[in-house]
Amino acid sequence: MPFGDLLTELKGLPILARYSLTLYRRRNGTVASSGRFESCATVVEDPLCREVSRHFFEENMEVFFEEGTPSVCRYGGGFFGFLIPFTLSGEDLCLVGDGVREESIDLWQLASLARKGGDAFSLLPYVESLCTASYEEVEEVAEQVRRRIESYRLPARRHNERPAVAVAQEPVGDEALYAVSQALERLDNIGTVTGCIAICCETIVTTFQAARVAVALPDSERKSFSVTGMWGLPEQLGTLSMEALQLFTAPGRAKKTVLWEGKLRETLPEVRATVCTTFPLKAQEERLGFLAIFDTDLPPNAALLISMLAGAMAGKLSALDRDATRSKESALSERLMSLTDTLLQIDSKDLLYESILKIASDLIDATQGSIMLIDKDGVGMQIVFTLGMTLNIARCLQLKVGKGIAGMVAKTGQPLLVNDVEKDSRVAMANRLRFKSKSLICIPLKLKDKVIGVLNLSDKKNLRPFTHADLMLLTSFANLASLMIERTEVLEESVRFEQLSVTDPLTGLYNRRFLKSRLEEELNRSARQGLNLTIIFIDLDFFKSYNDLCGHLAGDEALKITADIIKESLREMDIVARYGGEEFCAVLPGTSKAEAMIVAERIRFEIESKRFPGESDIPLRRLTASLGVASFPEDGRSFNDLVHASDIALYEAKARGRNRIVAARTSSQQGESRHGAAEARPAATHSNLAKTLDFNAYLEASLQSKG
Repeated sequence: MPFGDLLTELKGLPILARYSLTLYRRRNGTVASSGRFESCATVVEDPLCREVSRHFFEENMEVFFEEGTPSVCRYGGGFFGFLIPFTLSGEDLCLVGDGVREESIDLWQLASLARKGGDAFSLLPYVESLCTASYEEVEEVAEQVRRRIESYRLPARRHNERPAVAVAQEPVGDEALYAVSQALERLDNIGTVTGCIAICCETIVTTFQAARVAVALPDSERKSFSVTGMWGLPEQLGTLSMEALQLFTAPGRAKKTVLWEGKLRETLPEVRATVCTTFPLKAQEERLGFLAIFDTDLPPNAALLISMLAGAMAGKLSALDRDATRSKESALSERLMSLTDTLLQIDSKDLLYESILKIASDLIDATQGSIMLIDKDGVGMQIVFTLGMTLNIARCLQLKVGKGIAGMVAKTGQPLLVNDVEKDSRVAMANRLRFKSKSLICIPLKLKDKVIGVLNLSDKKNLRPFTHADLMLLTSFANLASLMIERTEVLEESVRFEQLSVTDPLTGLYNRRFLKSRLEEELNRSARQGLNLTIIFIDLDFFKSYNDLCGHLAGDEALKITADIIKESLREMDIVARYGGEEFCAVLPGTSKAEAMIVAERIRFEIESKRFPGESDIPLRRLTASLGVASFPEDGRSFNDLVHASDIALYEAKARGRNRIVAARTSSQQGESRHGAAEARPAATHSNLAKTLDFNAYLEASLQSKG
C-alpha cells in the first residue's frame, strides 16, 4: 500500500479526525546518517502542533522504534502526541499523531512558541481552539490505530468474501528460506507478544501469499483461547474452550488441514472459508494455541518453513510469558515487602485488622469484606473487623467452623472463588441484599497447616466477577497477613506476661521487685542531676482486724480502693507499688520532703474520708492509714537507706496513734539517738526520733527553713 494511501485511509477513521498524521520511514544508504528516520507522508490538521511534535519525536525516533510498542507523550508544556512503530513490506515505519492538547494551557509554553517576535497572548485564542484530550484518551486512540495497522499488512480482501483457495508460488526456494531466517532473527530481538505475532504473520502473508491468517492464544487464566484475525479476517473471531481446541490441532507438533465445515464452522461462525490449515503453538509440552491459515494451498516445503516459524513463535511467546510471570512475581514480592514494612509498624490488633482488610480490598478492588478468627476451642468464629458493614452488628453473629461459606473454608483450609453464589453448586444460596454482586472470595488465614481464620471479600468496584488472578494475589497476601496476626498476638502476649511479672495481680500496681529496680534508677538520675527525690510508705491501720472481721473479699476490695486513691493523688511521672500485704510505697522524683508532705496528707485524708465496705463493723468504725516520708539525699542515698528511713518514720506514725504522717529524721538526728531503745519512749522524747508535729506546723516550719 502506498504510504499516502495508508495515511488517507487511517485519517478516515473517526477517532483520528482531529489529529495530524505523519509517517516516517527508516532511511536507507551507507552514509553516516543511514538508519535514521525521515518523513515520507503527512496529513496535517494543525501546523503549529505538527512543528512542536516534529522537534520532540524526530530526535529520538530510533529509541521509540526499538521499544516496539505505541508511546503516548506529553510535550511542549501541554500538547499530546502518540507514536506507533511497525514494519510493513520490509520497511521500518513510525506513525506520529498530534494535534490535541491537555485541558489546562501553559502560558510559559506559549511564550516559548512566540519567541520569534510574536506575542504569547496572541497565541492564546489559537491554542484554546485546539481539541482537548486526556492522556488515557490518547492512549486508547493509539491502541485502536495500532490494531488497525496490524490488519493492513497487505491489501486485504473483504472478510465476508469467500475466495477460491490461493496457491503458494512454486517452488519455495532460497527467497522464502531467507525470509523465514530473517523473521527468526528478528524474533530473537523482539520484546512484546504483539510484535512477535506481527513478525510471524507478516512473513507468512508476504512470503507464502496466505489468503487469511488467524491466531489463537490462551487467556490469562489459561482456561480458554481467544481467536484473533491477523490478515483478511475480522479482528475478534471468538473464544474456544480447551475441548474445542482439539478440533483445530493434531497430536504433537504436526500441522492439520481440514475442510471448514461442521463443528469447525460452528465454533468460529465469523470465519468464512473453505479449507483451514493449523500449526500448533507448543513449547515445552505446553499448549499455547495455534496459527491458522485459511484457503491457501501450502506445498510441503512451505508447510515445513511455517512449522519452523510457528515453533519459534511458540518458544518466544513462552519466554515472554515466563518473563512477564517473573516480572509480576518480582513486583508482587516488592509490593509484599513494602506491605510488610507497613504492617510491622502496627502493634495494635485492631489497627492491624483494619490495615489488613483495607490492603486486601485495594489489591483486588473489593468494596465489602471481613476478617474472621477461629476461637481457641476451634468451634466458633468471631468477626474482628469489617468493611462495608457495621462491625458491632457483625460481632453479634453466631458463626461456627464448618457452617456457611466462610465456615467451610475454615474447616477445609482451601480458598474459595465464587462467580455466582446462586449458580455455584458448592454454595447454592440466594444472594443477600447487602451484596451488590454475586461474586466473592474467601481465603483461609493459615499458619503452616493450622487455619486461624478467614478473609472474606465481595463486590468488586466494577461489579464484575473476581478472577483467578485475584485469588492468587489475595492468597499471597493472606500468607503475609497470617504471619502479621500471629506476630501481633505474640507481642501482646509477651507484653501481658511482662506486665504480670512486674505488677501486683490484685491492685494492678507495680510489685516490690520492680520498685527496687525503678527506685535505684531514679536515685542514680537524681544524684547525676542534683535533684530531690522522696518516697512515701503508706500502711493501712488495723487492717488485720478489718480483714478478719469483714472477710478476705472485703479486704481485697479495700486494697484495690486504696491503690486507686494513691494513684489518683500522684502525677503520671510518679511511681506507686504494693510493697507487701497492706503496705504501699510511692516514689516522687524531683520532689522535696516539704512538697511530698502535701501529697502524703492528701492521700491520708482521702483514705480517712473514703467509705470502705464493712468498716462500720471494726472497733474504730473507719479504715485509716499511717504514712512515713523520707527524702534523698538527707535521709539516705541508697535504696536500702531510704526504705529503712521511711520505715522507721512509718513505725513512729503507728506508735504515735496512727492515721498520721511522720517525716524521717536527718542523719545527724539519727546519730544522736542510736544508743537509746527504739521502742517505748516518753512522749517528750519522740521528737528526737521523728518529727511528729502537727502537719500544718511542720509544713510551715519546713517552708520557712527553705526560704
